[in-house]
Amino acid sequence: MFKKIIGTIGTRALTAILAFVTWIMNAHYLGPEKVGTISLIIFSVAIIQLFTNFVAGSALVYMTPRTGIYKLIIPAYIWTMVVATLSAGVMWAIGKWFPIAEVIPAGYFLPVLGLSLVLSFASVNNMLLLGLEKLNTFNIISLVQVIVMFGILLFCLPGIHSCEVMAYYWAVFISWVLSFGFSFIQLWPAFKKVPLTNMKALVLEILRFGTYVQVANLFQSMNYRLSLKFVDYYTGRAAVGVLSLGMQLAEGLWLISRSLATVQYSRLSNEMNYDYSVRLTLTLAKIAWVVTAIGMALILAIPRFVFTWVFSARFGDVKLVIASLAIGIVVLSVSMIFSGFYSAINKPYHNTISSAIGLVFTIGLGVVLIPVYGIVGAGISATVSYTFLTLYQFIIFSRMTKLRLRDFMLTRHEIRLLVSEVKKMRNP
Repeated sequence: MFKKIIGTIGTRALTAILAFVTWIMNAHYLGPEKVGTISLIIFSVAIIQLFTNFVAGSALVYMTPRTGIYKLIIPAYIWTMVVATLSAGVMWAIGKWFPIAEVIPAGYFLPVLGLSLVLSFASVNNMLLLGLEKLNTFNIISLVQVIVMFGILLFCLPGIHSCEVMAYYWAVFISWVLSFGFSFIQLWPAFKKVPLTNMKALVLEILRFGTYVQVANLFQSMNYRLSLKFVDYYTGRAAVGVLSLGMQLAEGLWLISRSLATVQYSRLSNEMNYDYSVRLTLTLAKIAWVVTAIGMALILAIPRFVFTWVFSARFGDVKLVIASLAIGIVVLSVSMIFSGFYSAINKPYHNTISSAIGLVFTIGLGVVLIPVYGIVGAGISATVSYTFLTLYQFIIFSRMTKLRLRDFMLTRHEIRLLVSEVKKMRNP
């Protein structure tokens, strides 16, 4: 399993490096306002995916080892096509009739719909790959997607006539089309035709599991990105660009915890030993917060002028955003591990409750702090939200497992085990 963790972390590290260079390019060639528009487009797509993922999301990871992919992929594709189209249409109509509630940026309905469909179809394939525990394949496809996107941007953005939002859009769109194609080819050998019986019961089971997961993801997505809409309304589109860049840089520290959570969820979905699941989750949670805390300390030590030099003077307040998010980023790295545990043991409703708790703080503090403190207020509200939702998960995990507070401290044995496994990777 450690090989899969190291491989996933390596892939995400390369992805993060390319993403970092992409942020620099966007900052210099597009500027805060266009970066803000891109962020709102991605936010719109993410909301649509939350609805498609009721059937086409992480529930597929849980169901794959129990059902096989043949009976899952058909309803997932149909659901994706119908729900993505309907969701985009409803969001467009709401924005048309109630401009204050507009989510899809004006003039970008078709791009948002197209990107939503491609990402959702690719997501179906990726979830099935994770359900089959094909982590290496999943990692390679993820890396290729980012490399293709980066290559297209590298070609388009420096051209004086290509410094537009749609240059970034087409880079993302084409890269995900290729990702869908590659992932489908990798799934093909695993197709085993079986009678399509009891499909109604199967879809209802997916929806039952997926509803808890996706309501949690819906709330969590609001926790992550609703502040972008608040800032757009109260402060302006350029401030959205600065805030989104600061968020992306700070959230880059979740590289380790997301990698750990991806492998954890794939492993525990196929694991029936509860005690093993608890031990693995506890160890990964410790590693996540320690590594993330060290990374955040290093970022905060970087002088402000470095951010200005790298991203241009128009993004000079990026460090303020990161500082206001710092505690929340570290805390939520642990939440990702807890979330994987609750989903894998078929108790995803705890993730729903925790995300709902966080959303209360996101909205309540957002409408109070953002009009007064702008992007810093957005960071503070996010930190408080992340802290309270993780606290709920921590309390529930402690009660379920009968663990004491000292059990959550990283031990020497666990450090030695981690170092030993890393050495094995270097010297197989």
